[in-house]
Amino acid sequence: MEIAALLLLVGAVTALKAGSGLPLLQHGADFTISRLTMSGQTQPLTELKVSDHIVNLKRGTSRSVSSAYVQAMRKHGAAMEGGNGSVPLLAVEAGQVFLAPITVGNQEFDVVVDTGSSDPWLVTTESICADPVSAQIIPAVDCYFGPPYDPSLSSSYTTIPNESFNITYADGELLNGDMGYESFTLAGITVPQQKFGIVDYAAWYGDGYSSGLLGFAYGTLTSAYAGDDPAEARRGGTLPYTPLFVNMYNQSLVAPMFSLAIDRDPENGGVLALGGIPDIPHSPYWVSTPIQGVGLFIGTNIPAYEFYTVEADGYAFSASPSAQFNVYKNGNPRKTNLIGDGTVIIDSGTSLVYAPNAVADGVAAAFDPPAEYNEEYDAYFVDCNARAPVFGISIGKKIFYVNEEDLIVPASNVLCISGVQRKNDGLAILGDVWMKNVISVFDLGAAQMRFAARQYYGMQRTPKAATT
Repeated sequence: MEIAALLLLVGAVTALKAGSGLPLLQHGADFTISRLTMSGQTQPLTELKVSDHIVNLKRGTSRSVSSAYVQAMRKHGAAMEGGNGSVPLLAVEAGQVFLAPITVGNQEFDVVVDTGSSDPWLVTTESICADPVSAQIIPAVDCYFGPPYDPSLSSSYTTIPNESFNITYADGELLNGDMGYESFTLAGITVPQQKFGIVDYAAWYGDGYSSGLLGFAYGTLTSAYAGDDPAEARRGGTLPYTPLFVNMYNQSLVAPMFSLAIDRDPENGGVLALGGIPDIPHSPYWVSTPIQGVGLFIGTNIPAYEFYTVEADGYAFSASPSAQFNVYKNGNPRKTNLIGDGTVIIDSGTSLVYAPNAVADGVAAAFDPPAEYNEEYDAYFVDCNARAPVFGISIGKKIFYVNEEDLIVPASNVLCISGVQRKNDGLAILGDVWMKNVISVFDLGAAQMRFAARQYYGMQRTPKAATT
């Protein structure tokens, strides 16, 4: 086996589980993903308008076989604690990492687009690189970042005194640095003074292209702390700040919604649309479902939100291409019942689908030949030439099917894994394997998610052309 390649990919899988066996850097281990709830009064559904600003898509290659560094931030059970524009996405290595171009000050970068976190951050010219496992200092090139941000080249950059950036990921990756203000421009929309993390110490598994990350979540994962020394940060001492997209609509620069359409085409990464939807073919049928809050603020009726979490009716899977599924679970003997239900997180920063174990096991058995579970890596491996089963997720009583091409994910030139893996005791996540098949609309104003199929299948697995 090509173990080096596998470790990068399966590290993303095991990091989602308790007891992954990957050591944490001790000085950051207490600060894995701060949870800062965000509230808001909901509004009517934002009108679905086609975005006016489209940027040509681009593609690159990478040493990474997955977005392991982004997936790793979903630590076991952590989520339960507590103008109009479009920009291109860059698909890196089999479409598993998605990057968008952004201008910070007068410098341009590609950054990872992540709907499962909130911080904008960039690596800097002064950044020190460390090995995530041993914590030994290594050459800066070994962190595999793209071009670094240089504050000295910008007249609009301001350091924030007595604040620091500190975040540790569940697989041992760690970022430390300062906090600052700088002009951020995305899809032609500019926020003059955006707060962000300036990374000067990184223990990181990079992709060779991205210079940082842009979080689109509700402000739940911001990671600024009081004090100039990140090592002195203490749990509970996070200083809340407003993420980039929230600043955009708070300043009336864009409608309070964005959408993602991720492509499987290796020549394209997809489209991120701000304030609207991309002008691409899709099903005319939209499903709308509430974003699940984590409760109410004490003494109020104001909901608190964290991830983009929605209710799933269940999972549809079968080895038979003619299977029909019963989304209502009413005992119809002529239809196959859905398996499992409950909340799922919609997350562009995660490559795979993490489902209840019974679902992942059933999907694995439905491959031809069946996928095989590897205990060492806690993952299902599958023949790269296997026949994939029918698989879909029901939301709002509509099943959104996954293209069989997306269910077999290359780990190397000769090894593949199932696109559906066990969540064990961790989080149920619909990552890029599923998101490639839909337009996902994140309506923050109405606290709703909306989905439309981009390419869908009849029960005979014959692809149908999407309609507008």
